[in-house]
Amino acid sequence: MSIRKSDRIISVEHVSKYFGEKAVLNDVNLQVRKGEFVTILGPSGCGKTTMLKTCNRMIEEEGGSWSGRITLGGTDIQSMSKEQLRTRVGMVFQQPISFPHSIEKNLSYVLKYHGVSSRQQREEQIRDCLQKAGLYEEVRNHMKMQAQKLSGGQKQRLAIARSLCVNPQVLLLDEPCSALDQKNTLEIEKTLLKLKGNYTFVIVTHNLEQADRIADYIVHMEAGRVTEFETRHQ
Repeated sequence: MSIRKSDRIISVEHVSKYFGEKAVLNDVNLQVRKGEFVTILGPSGCGKTTMLKTCNRMIEEEGGSWSGRITLGGTDIQSMSKEQLRTRVGMVFQQPISFPHSIEKNLSYVLKYHGVSSRQQREEQIRDCLQKAGLYEEVRNHMKMQAQKLSGGQKQRLAIARSLCVNPQVLLLDEPCSALDQKNTLEIEKTLLKLKGNYTFVIVTHNLEQADRIADYIVHMEAGRVTEFETRHQ
């Protein structure tokens, strides 16, 4: 898949990832266009999640080494601090993560950490991010409620809202619907599709039907390699 340089947001060039002597990624090349939806499909253990974690350097914290080059908007990600990179490239995990605090505090602590000192500004950004994640109307009267009391689908939308707090360019999602039923899966997809264009999405999934519903491009991986690209909704 060849994308004009000016259109690329992520470029993965000859990336290999090793744990000890075991190659988990083997000379992977991938380009992601701004504002589009890319899904990565493949069997368990083929390197899909490792690919995501390498794109925001989380994989470095799990040990091992990687080689090759990944750029974000033309800038080598290894020239950025991890904090800088992760404000631009957010990640949502397979299991919805909610911290043992209120719904409001799950988002406000992120904003405080990134220097938003005004309470009014934090409240406005929290409302905006919850609205973008399709959760605000469900929780607007329960902002002090413990986030862990939310349903699985609500927790995942809260995780998406929290990722949006730093206004990233790219969201990486690692099987965000695998623990959810069909109703909640479709709700998450609806939320993400509403955000399409304002953000770039790379999503790992085992669900071919989901990929058909949402993807602009499908990337097939096997044994640590990219084996095929499919163009879908254009």
